[in-house]
Amino acid sequence: MPEALAEALGTPGLGWLCLIIFVAGCVRGFAGFGGALIFIPLASVHIPPIWCIVAMMPGEFFGTLPLLPRALREGDRRHVPMLALGTALGLPLGVFALRNADPDLFRWTVALLALGMVALLASGWRHARRFSRPELGGIGAASGFLGGFSGMAGPPVILAYVSGPYAPERVRANTLLFFSLLEVMLFITFAAQGVLDLQALAVGLLLVLPYGLGNQLGARIFDPSRARLYRFVAYGIITGSALLALPVNG
Repeated sequence: MPEALAEALGTPGLGWLCLIIFVAGCVRGFAGFGGALIFIPLASVHIPPIWCIVAMMPGEFFGTLPLLPRALREGDRRHVPMLALGTALGLPLGVFALRNADPDLFRWTVALLALGMVALLASGWRHARRFSRPELGGIGAASGFLGGFSGMAGPPVILAYVSGPYAPERVRANTLLFFSLLEVMLFITFAAQGVLDLQALAVGLLLVLPYGLGNQLGARIFDPSRARLYRFVAYGIITGSALLALPVNG
């Protein structure tokens, strides 16, 4: 691992990756989502697809640990286990698809996925459904597949909560808890399928500090009464990152 860390320090674009993940952390801290939706598309411009996801793992896990006590108090712990169960089923299939994906296809997928999610959320689409346990499992399975293939497990879960009849603090808490569990499951699945690149993991360890600082800053400015403003700021940043990531120049 020390050799991997030394090599990670020489990764092209490391400074940009630190800046990107700091901004992603700020959005994650005040909105409860958006970290991967910002980091993965922009990181894919600098590093290979599998590296993008592996490099995100340490920051997502360690960077959000300080936020978990509040999330445990405010979240609905009946929902998260069912989401995690579904994720465990969809995740291995997504990782298998990622192993055979073309880098340009990956960039198109993550960029269009982010843009599509923002468009749907910003449109004001809402639902009044409170999901049953099997439905939560299905949402988790869809998130697991997308997380394994693109590192962006958020859209199904985010759409289910942000567009639903849930309080902003409940949305933020449930998504934080779910994504923390997801990172552990991603790590295990990548290791089991032999794609847990040590140098990419070392890059991720270097990104823990800027991501954690961003999360803390975002959490400090979070105010439930301004949840709508925070969401639209998040939408704008996610849209910008997706457009910059499109491989339109080859």
